[in-house]
Amino acid sequence: MSEPSKVTYNIGGIATHIFNSDKLVPYVKKFNEANHPVESIPINVVYLVHGRTNDYKSTESAAYTILDQYYKKKTNADDVPLIFITFDIPNHGSRIVNEQNNHSWGKNETHAVDMMSIIEGSIQNVKLIIDYLPGYLNLDYYLSDEFRRVNPGLTIKFNNIVGGFSLGGHVAIRYGIKHPEDVIAIAPVIGSSDLTSLFVTRLKKISNDDKKYFYFNYDELDLSDQEKLNYPEALHKRISKQDQTIFENFPMNKLKLFAAFGGQDTLVPSRFSSVWSESYVTTNDASEIYTDEQAGHEVTPSMLDKFSSWLARTI
Repeated sequence: MSEPSKVTYNIGGIATHIFNSDKLVPYVKKFNEANHPVESIPINVVYLVHGRTNDYKSTESAAYTILDQYYKKKTNADDVPLIFITFDIPNHGSRIVNEQNNHSWGKNETHAVDMMSIIEGSIQNVKLIIDYLPGYLNLDYYLSDEFRRVNPGLTIKFNNIVGGFSLGGHVAIRYGIKHPEDVIAIAPVIGSSDLTSLFVTRLKKISNDDKKYFYFNYDELDLSDQEKLNYPEALHKRISKQDQTIFENFPMNKLKLFAAFGGQDTLVPSRFSSVWSESYVTTNDASEIYTDEQAGHEVTPSMLDKFSSWLARTI
């Protein structure tokens, strides 16, 4: 396909970039010619959240690649348009306040609370954009009065998929547990379902440890005074509760999943998500887990290829 269109809306102060939206108006107008009742008009939307220290340009590049592959693989791709959404997450790109807060421990003592506040801020951003994007697109405007009379209860249904890379993958998983009613699927790439264990093992420089640290009380972590400064008790109580809920109560039967991991990833090791991921694919047969065995903490072409194939097959 030719390079997708790009438009930008200022949604709640967030520059929100939308790719391939030029397909929407012609698609919606076609329904005015329908000679049968229509319950809803579906639109497929993928939100891609970028990783720490990056900006929306990284997810923009991936969106172009995935869209091109999707339209080559999907035999009936013109039936329902697919659009992508990206934006700069808090304290990144055009929204930078203090670049120091995006660094890891060693350069930034408040790494854990900085990263978690950015994750939760990004979840709130995605929620805001999901809620207000229909108003900015205003697709109902293009439906004729006659079509509305024949179909009084019709809605334009946005089939939302929240995905992301690295920190954006963490966001996708947490969005699914917090707002499952908004999405039909999540797509975390090199993300983790267990951020408690990720932080604790990173802080204590522990490797090859499969303990579920979200079940540990703070005093059971046996932290030094410096480690307690780096990883506060208030933060542990907050995120360990979240991780436990993700592990025990994620709506796997309701939300499809695509997840990708790097087999050599030492920054966000796949082992923290392995039990959760395996449970997911046995619960939801529309889900897929892919591991690029040679990859470290990176988004590889094979991951994007698997992602686009999964989209073509499942939406």
